[in-house]
This record gives sequence, structure tokens and C-alpha cells, in this order.
Amino acid sequence: IDLRSAAHPHLIELAHALEETVFLGTFHDGHVTIVDKEEAPHDVKVTSPLGRRIHYSAAAYGKIFLTAMPEAEVTQLMRANAPHAYTPKSITKPAAYRAALAQVRKLGYALDDEEYLAGVRAAAAPINDAQGHVVAALCIVGFSTRLPHDKLIRAAKQALVTGEKISRQLGATEYPVWNGVV
Repeated sequence: IDLRSAAHPHLIELAHALEETVFLGTFHDGHVTIVDKEEAPHDVKVTSPLGRRIHYSAAAYGKIFLTAMPEAEVTQLMRANAPHAYTPKSITKPAAYRAALAQVRKLGYALDDEEYLAGVRAAAAPINDAQGHVVAALCIVGFSTRLPHDKLIRAAKQALVTGEKISRQLGATEYPVWNGVV
């Protein structure tokens, strides 16, 4: 099953339910690539072009993918390409970034509270394939004024539900799965 074909109807549903932009991203060489999106219905919204590559430490996306990586790969990636500072809230210290990854593993979703873009929040959830690998992530993105903390948490939980639906379409039997471990 093609990832984009499986995910797109769910992106539409989620974007309309939350009235925020929903992105689908994949991971390669320390970067997330936006492969699909459904924009918020508002005239003023957060958007980005398809194909845009984003550093792993930008936004909630990267936390999903790094949580799924073996610890040795995370260490190697962070040594070769340290987390970047985008805003005063960016997590740039490796120990703090690892603590954020531990929180993602515990909750099942990742949050970005103005870490990548000032005035913008995001919530992301994994998409697993039939072998239990994280092959993509959903990321809900909106302005902080429209996405206060309580709505951000609700969005994250809705992203988890949607991520599970897409994962099941791709053959996953357990969700979420981190490094092949539920």
C-alpha cells in the first residue's frame, strides 16, 4: 500500500477536524521531508511546500523519528549534526533532547512548543509499517494563539488515533512501536 495514498484521506479528515495544517513526513539523512499535506481552512495558516527538507531538531517531527532509532544511531547523528537553535525555546543540549525523546517514548507523541518557529506549535505521531518500523510521521501545526496547550494535547492524541489508523492500513498490528518494541 502506498503511504501517501493510505494517509491522504486521513490528513484531510484531521485537518478539517482540528482546523489546522497536517503534514506527512518521512526521514532520511537526518532530515524530515514533507511528502504530503492538508492545509488548514483559514486564510492565515502555517504552510510549507511539498519536498521541503527540515533538520531533525526542527519541529516535533524529528523527535518521532529519533525516538524510533537505536540509541547508537541517535548518538552518532547528534554528534555529527547537533540540534540547531531556531528560537529561544529550541532544545539544543543533547541531554535535554534525549529527555524529550524519553517523553515521546512514554506518551507516544511529540510536541513542539515554539521550538522551531516563534508563535507556532506542533504535535506529531508515528506511522508504523507491517514490520513495526516508523516509516512516517503526522505533524499538526498551528499558530500558538489557535493552538493553546490544552488543544495541542488534544491534537496530539488525535494524531495518535490517526497514526494508528494509517499504520493498520500499512499492515501494522501493534501501535505505536519504537525500535520494534511496543
